[in-house]
Amino acid sequence: MAFKAALLLSAAFFELATGSSFLSRAQEANVKDLTPELEASILQEIEDVLGSGKHGMTEERLGRIEDMLRATFMSMPGNERGKLQHTAVRYTLHSYFVQRHAWYIRGLEDNNSSSATNILQDKVEDFVQVAFEQRMGSGGLDLKDVAVLAATYENLVHKEAAERLDATFSVMSMTGEESMTVSQLDSVMDVYMMGYILNLNYSVLEPIKLQIIIGSIGKIYPSWPTTQEFLRSVRADRSLHRSYFTRADVESTLEEVLDRYGRWQDRECQDLKSQLLALEDRSIGVNGSGRVKLTDFYGSALRDGNWQFSETKGYLAQNGALDTHGVERVIIANYVNSPSNCLASSKFYSVCCINECEDLMDHIEHHFSAPSATPSDIVSFVSGLPSSTVAAGRTLHKVLVQRLEQVAERYGGKVPLHSRLFAQWLHHAYPRECPYPHISGTTKPQTVRDYMEQSRQSPTVTKDEMHVVVQANQGADVQEESDECTQWSHHDELYVGGDAKISAPASAGKTIWHMLRPLVYIAMAVAMAVAAVQRAQATINSVSSVGPKKVACAGKDLYV
Repeated sequence: MAFKAALLLSAAFFELATGSSFLSRAQEANVKDLTPELEASILQEIEDVLGSGKHGMTEERLGRIEDMLRATFMSMPGNERGKLQHTAVRYTLHSYFVQRHAWYIRGLEDNNSSSATNILQDKVEDFVQVAFEQRMGSGGLDLKDVAVLAATYENLVHKEAAERLDATFSVMSMTGEESMTVSQLDSVMDVYMMGYILNLNYSVLEPIKLQIIIGSIGKIYPSWPTTQEFLRSVRADRSLHRSYFTRADVESTLEEVLDRYGRWQDRECQDLKSQLLALEDRSIGVNGSGRVKLTDFYGSALRDGNWQFSETKGYLAQNGALDTHGVERVIIANYVNSPSNCLASSKFYSVCCINECEDLMDHIEHHFSAPSATPSDIVSFVSGLPSSTVAAGRTLHKVLVQRLEQVAERYGGKVPLHSRLFAQWLHHAYPRECPYPHISGTTKPQTVRDYMEQSRQSPTVTKDEMHVVVQANQGADVQEESDECTQWSHHDELYVGGDAKISAPASAGKTIWHMLRPLVYIAMAVAMAVAAVQRAQATINSVSSVGPKKVACAGKDLYV
């Protein structure tokens, strides 16, 4: 369990880095700040790409990227010229990098406040995108433009990898020009990945300190042996049984490693999910609850030795992984995709658990190729769309269908696919795969390190604290029955296609009108009757004030 083992040991490593000046400096020097030097290198890369015939980009490469972007691009709401504006470009790029590399690009994924890497506060990627868009003009980006921007990011990532490799050779007292044996190449790869996983900047590390890191890596990161096996397998796939290697060989092997690492590491996330599903609360939800009662969460740590389930309620809630509607429960998808499960990182991206809902959404975008769809079309398609825990060919529960129709009522009969309400609907349809989308600003996901630095509190509870929570709830197990996995919220936000909007639920207004309509009609009738009586009374009063009036009728005097 590399990811959660990293969580348990991250606090200890934080203390180690704090107490050990060279480790602390090595991490602080790799903070993702937008320095003037980085700004200049980014601007130069954009200028190289756009100013010299797409420098370093073949039409074949751009064509491949366009093919991967096309379905998501078509599903985005474009402007009058069919081009995408800033937020839509961000979403499209985010989808591409997750699908292509399992990279969570910093700053591109903050449409959903529960997203794991919303913790990343740097402005590097926003600077890249804004600078690119300014260079291209203010009319938005077409498909080829977005492909060029994606390729620009990849170029920046590859340049950063080359810089990291230079620092790796330097800290190992090598030039990088040597002809390396298999053993030497493996050592270089190992040292590189140590810095990658622990977010270290070797350019500020004294070579003599490297041996301390090598000797401690097994304690800091217990899954290091399996990582080494992964590195050896990638090298073997590319070595062609050679005995000696050059720097170019190292670079190409590293490129393959970084492309495959996120999906390889995600196996640990699936193991974590399986452990949580074994504890799932089955009392609510027609598709499963996707939740674990907090008492069972801590109880598993106490009874079964699953010490990875030890986050405090405060840390769980801040990361959007705690459902407080009724009995407190840990939301499985939000927990798995929380920042505590992010490992390696660069200036431009992090490697976190892969959000399974991204793949489901990718299928939806490919199918509809439009920003919105009717409830009936969505029901028809999603009924046949399987996930890792939901079979294809199911009949969606009537509550799910009703919720979708309620959303459509607000938007002229169609459901915006990139909205908070649809994301919430997907969570109810796939509660074990799709995270619950919290309203923007209600959560603040953070890594363990950032949480400890800012709150000065531990993100984990002690064994005694777990006992208190479990014992306090013994015998107080409330049986809940509901067709939905959690309470439905009518708040909406449009993630692309303009500023976020929050509107009142149309269905709620319609329901109120149906309830009040008879009373309104009665009130109107009463008001009309009262008015008639008042007019009649006024006539009588006016006649009375002047006395009887004599008129002639058929030769007789009548008094009215």
